[in-house]
Amino acid sequence: MKRFYKEVVWAEADGGFEVLLDGRQVKSPAKRPLILPSQRLAEQVAAEWAAIEEEIDPQLMPQFSLAVTVADRVSPQRGELLTEMVRYGLNDLICYRADTDDRLIARQAEQWDSWLRWAAEQHHIQLETTAGIMPLTQDSANQERLMNAIAPLDDWRLGALVRATSLGGSLILGLAFVQKALDASTLFSLSFLDELYQGELWGQDEEAVSRWAHIKDEFQAAETFLALL
Repeated sequence: MKRFYKEVVWAEADGGFEVLLDGRQVKSPAKRPLILPSQRLAEQVAAEWAAIEEEIDPQLMPQFSLAVTVADRVSPQRGELLTEMVRYGLNDLICYRADTDDRLIARQAEQWDSWLRWAAEQHHIQLETTAGIMPLTQDSANQERLMNAIAPLDDWRLGALVRATSLGGSLILGLAFVQKALDASTLFSLSFLDELYQGELWGQDEEAVSRWAHIKDEFQAAETFLALL
């Protein structure tokens, strides 16, 4: 789609802030009004629209893309997404450890155990670990504890959590990220610890490097999104 507007501004609106293209409110792809929760986020979304020269490319508009994801997916499906996130937590990436490679086992323990302790200390979530890939049945009490940890998040922060968790595979790391206990770079290195380790052993192919770069950009965009809230 080509740029069809001349002027981009942000303005106060009922319940928050909006972005206007030639005086018309920007809406989501599902035609929902896009009411942003902070002036700083509205300013950034407006800047992304203003930076478009010819073709409108959502990949060049990360804050707008996250915002409309909240409007079209997170808010309408909040209950389902909370349940989905709890399922991630009960099968969390950092609970599944290597069973034969001593160096990898040690690295996982060194880098992941502290975040299981963080979950226990901050949210009373007590997750067990296992060696191998066979499904691990966690204590059923953790289902309620996980829900209690994420349900208080507003839709905007829940959107960032969904993005971080679905890309990285760990609700615990995603929750720590949303609560600013770790940054985007650390989130990536922890979430992809196993892949990065294998890359050290066998080398990194171009496809993997390209995918990692894309995911790093997604994590960074989510970190900026959280800061702008």
